[in-house]
Amino acid sequence: MKLFFAALLLALCLDASTKFEDAHAVYKKGDFKKSFEMFKKLAKDDSDAAYILAYMYEQGEGHEVDKEEASKWYKISSESYYKQAKYNYSREIEKEQKKLYTSLDRLDQNETEDTIRQYSQSLYNFKAHNANYFLPISYRYDGDYANTNGHKAKEIETEFQISVKFDVAANILGLNEIYSIAYTQKSFWQFYSDSAFFRETNYNPEVFVMFPTSELSDGRLIKSIRLAIAHESNGRGGDEERSWNFFSGSFLLQYKTLFAELKLWTRLPDTNDYNPDLIDYMGHGHIKFMVPYKKHLLELKLKYSYSNKGAAEINYSYPAFGRDDLFLYVKLFSGYGESLIDYNNRIKKFAIGFSISR
Repeated sequence: MKLFFAALLLALCLDASTKFEDAHAVYKKGDFKKSFEMFKKLAKDDSDAAYILAYMYEQGEGHEVDKEEASKWYKISSESYYKQAKYNYSREIEKEQKKLYTSLDRLDQNETEDTIRQYSQSLYNFKAHNANYFLPISYRYDGDYANTNGHKAKEIETEFQISVKFDVAANILGLNEIYSIAYTQKSFWQFYSDSAFFRETNYNPEVFVMFPTSELSDGRLIKSIRLAIAHESNGRGGDEERSWNFFSGSFLLQYKTLFAELKLWTRLPDTNDYNPDLIDYMGHGHIKFMVPYKKHLLELKLKYSYSNKGAAEINYSYPAFGRDDLFLYVKLFSGYGESLIDYNNRIKKFAIGFSISR
């Protein structure tokens, strides 16, 4: 009986896939009226068909232009895709968690077993936040680094960043919003100097809530809105202390294959303000463009300051050694605020290495 149902399910999946391909083939031939009817029959159960149907309503292909129907089907497509992706992702995590847990030796104490299960599963609860990279060659070709504890920094160093987040709650307001905590640490290591000291490390914890805009609008241009409170410092104390607290709001936008993040921030009051002019150099916001093309990903980030002391950064990544979890990573930076210790120094540098997230 199980075999029968499995075969039936497989047949239904293959049939649905074939119907979509048939509809798409008719669409490519330019028979919009016929393909419109075919996609309409598939749209309720197929997010891709729903998206194409929305596009046809929007463009007036096979049917007169109907913006309201287009908006409706774009939303259905987005929600269907989100739920399916979330389901698949959860199943993969659950599968790996069970694989690890079942490989462990069993114990008699139930509470100890629970502790082991929680520990084994917690290994999978963290996700990448910003890019995680290791750049063994980071070369400054213009500008000066601040001296650190009497050491004169060399032009070439090693740079790496660790950035993770943990989702703590969701959908409290009924808007599919996700509440998260995150931590990013960026270090500049004078690996090639005699003492191989860490020139600077910046610590950046934050809490934020992200609202998918499918519940707020048609979701076609603005994909999400994120509100965050963050702290960033180099943890030194004294004259070399650099720190600030800030509130930010950001918008993720998409137009076809072009993605953009518009982020604005304002500094929050601080009891001990070690660097009152920091905001003049760190800026008041940035816009980041992301252009994926096949396996390539190009990013351009422009940081703006009212005092005209901004920065520009270009990042490029490409899968390394045929893997999908390791990437060649190239970084170009020019401007102020690359690190907190050098927030008021104009730096130009080039770096190359690898990343494990994009």
